[in-house]
Amino acid sequence: MPVLPVSDIVNVIVNLSPRSAIRSGFNIALFIGDSGVISPADRVKVYTDTDAMLTAGFDDSMPEYQAALLYFAANTNPGRFAVGRWDSANETLANAVTACRQANWDWYVLCLPLPTMTEPGDLSAVPAVPPAYNFTVDDIQAAAKYVEGCSPDSALFYATADIGLLEAMKGLNYNKSLGIYTEISPNISAALAGWAMGANTGLTGSAYALAYKTLAGVSVDKLDSGTIDAVKKANGNYYVNRGKQYDGFETGVMASGVWFDEIINLAMLSNDVQLGVMDLLNSARKVPQTEGGVLMIIANVTPAFERMRRIGFIAPGIWKAPPVMGLATGDAIPNGYLFQWEPVDDQPQSDRDARLAPPIYAAIKLAGAIQYVVFQIDVNR
Repeated sequence: MPVLPVSDIVNVIVNLSPRSAIRSGFNIALFIGDSGVISPADRVKVYTDTDAMLTAGFDDSMPEYQAALLYFAANTNPGRFAVGRWDSANETLANAVTACRQANWDWYVLCLPLPTMTEPGDLSAVPAVPPAYNFTVDDIQAAAKYVEGCSPDSALFYATADIGLLEAMKGLNYNKSLGIYTEISPNISAALAGWAMGANTGLTGSAYALAYKTLAGVSVDKLDSGTIDAVKKANGNYYVNRGKQYDGFETGVMASGVWFDEIINLAMLSNDVQLGVMDLLNSARKVPQTEGGVLMIIANVTPAFERMRRIGFIAPGIWKAPPVMGLATGDAIPNGYLFQWEPVDDQPQSDRDARLAPPIYAAIKLAGAIQYVVFQIDVNR
């Protein structure tokens, strides 16, 4: 007796949705060195601890290993550390950074230590502390120029004993370069990156500011008030002691004057919005050029904004910037973000023919951070 298939009556079709693109965690730093353990062909390797680096062939005297010790010493547990190869005999530092970015998209912060020379041929401004790095101020500026516009988004932490370099970077108005003035700590950029990358967990309430954080394994600089004022005026940062009890990093500002926590969180938000829209375009049969289609886009990017609200980067507040479409100055933003878009029916025919979405506007209200306090105590006897 033949067995007739049930599928003639009930045909079950299983559609397995495609996997979403993997998001960058924005929690890995890259340190570039020329020790030769990593080949130029491999270019970048990622390590989970210093023992893995020793197994790979590094020894405890190498600059990359010394930087990793400070990076992994952070009490925020950064977890992973990328090492990039600089073929210093055959390429510039900027070319090595470019190659590392092309070879590996996972790292976010590039750490550059205190260079051997503040200017070509000038060793006077830098104390003779190991390890020595054979690059110059011009090399740092060239690397910063690349980082400013590279993709995916990246940031640069660099150490310097030259206030003139901080002033030059401020003049260039770089948003993605953070300079640390130090006279004694060559690898302070790695220590700061370890704290910042380890703290960037994405968990509820995990948004942070860099100001006043203690860096494990790093000695404070004994700077006078005049030097501190000059560094602050140049939008530089420094690591000092306050009140004999508090070793703290001050203050977490980029060369342009914006705060690092704003730069990294906006980079994460942009990344998640881009990938959220691409996930939709990749998985949907089509996104109709209708109001419903726009709502599909909004639905796919909303989790990114909710994530920023959950970690504490954005918060409900009053819009104090110029008006945006229907959002007026003084209006409340209850969720910390508000979506608006131009009506689909108002699109020019050329945009419809090109299958362009109408412009979508997202207004966000940052939670901000308190870093300075005035506290008055009034006494009555």
